[in-house]
Amino acid sequence: MMGIKMKQIGDVLLCLAVVLFCSCGEFFNFETEQPHVEGLRMSHHEVDLIVGDSLTFGVELVPDTIPVSYYWLVKGDEEAIELAGRKVNALKPGQALVVVQAQRVNGDTESIADSCYVNVFGWKEVSNDEFLYETVVYCSLVVDGVAKTADMGDTRLAAVVDGELRGMAVMREEHGVPYLELRIRASWPGETASIECYDPNASQRFVIEELLLNGETYGTLSDLKRYRCKSRNYGN
Repeated sequence: MMGIKMKQIGDVLLCLAVVLFCSCGEFFNFETEQPHVEGLRMSHHEVDLIVGDSLTFGVELVPDTIPVSYYWLVKGDEEAIELAGRKVNALKPGQALVVVQAQRVNGDTESIADSCYVNVFGWKEVSNDEFLYETVVYCSLVVDGVAKTADMGDTRLAAVVDGELRGMAVMREEHGVPYLELRIRASWPGETASIECYDPNASQRFVIEELLLNGETYGTLSDLKRYRCKSRNYGN
């Protein structure tokens, strides 16, 4: 009898232990806490593109070990650009906002977003035969501290009047001195041209100055007219 009672007492104590273990289950939860998405950053936050050009965005996720799905969308002037994944193509002048959203792939509702303004502009090609007057500029160009006179690459220095491309600088060299020659056409003396620089490497357009087209020559080989541009994102 004594053995049976001891066994019964042991069963009771075992049941109590199981109840206690279950009620304090939070102390024995070995699941690790999932990391949270701390930051999402696009490679650009404002870009300028000329019609026909394109740009592929980079995306940085912090931390980069979290599995996420990216969702891209366009707001604003949806006809100005075409979005194919991370690549944006400039179609017509206008401004659009590209938004990227990162969401965890495990079904969690946690998400984070970033965006970039895309400004699209166009230079309308015109025939030089339509204009009677010409203004010449001999100049140098420095973008973000880098002289473009010796190697323009894809950088373009242009003169624009009401959206019409009236002149595009070409690289020259005389007596070992590199310079840019910009010949600008005008319908009549007194028109004003916007001197603009487009740097596709930085995806930025710089409006440098308003220049009076009076048929005169600006700058000389010994004293070039100096143009300087500095990116909005320079130093970031």
